[in-house]
Amino acid sequence: MKNFLLLLLISVCTNVYAISPDFIKIMGYESTYDKALQKAKKENKNIMMVVVQKSCPWCRKMEKQTLKKEQIDSLIKKRFIPLLVDEASKDYPKKFEAKLFPTTIFIDIKNEKQISKVLGYKNKKEFKKILEEVNKK
Repeated sequence: MKNFLLLLLISVCTNVYAISPDFIKIMGYESTYDKALQKAKKENKNIMMVVVQKSCPWCRKMEKQTLKKEQIDSLIKKRFIPLLVDEASKDYPKKFEAKLFPTTIFIDIKNEKQISKVLGYKNKKEFKKILEEVNKK
């Protein structure tokens, strides 16, 4: 019984921080760089890539308390194709370096170069200001 409870506790704790496919689906984010790039070229928008890790509580906090906010979501989708990718995934383009999580990278689709990189969790107010600054570039 003790072993069962221990396994259950480990399972719950591990899955609490897993990337939520529901977040990607509900928010309309892309989950692969190639699909995001195709869509961005079709819609003539740049890409906003959020690089996360499965065991990152700050990544989940940013998803829930920043990216899910309607005002932030509409600002993102006005100019960008949003992409959420795990740094351990084969879908993560390694040419865009991320060492701290979450890392948000804004990518120009014309040359596939980084416009701007934002390290770590940002609250709604901070992220809104970042989006406004990146939109000016």
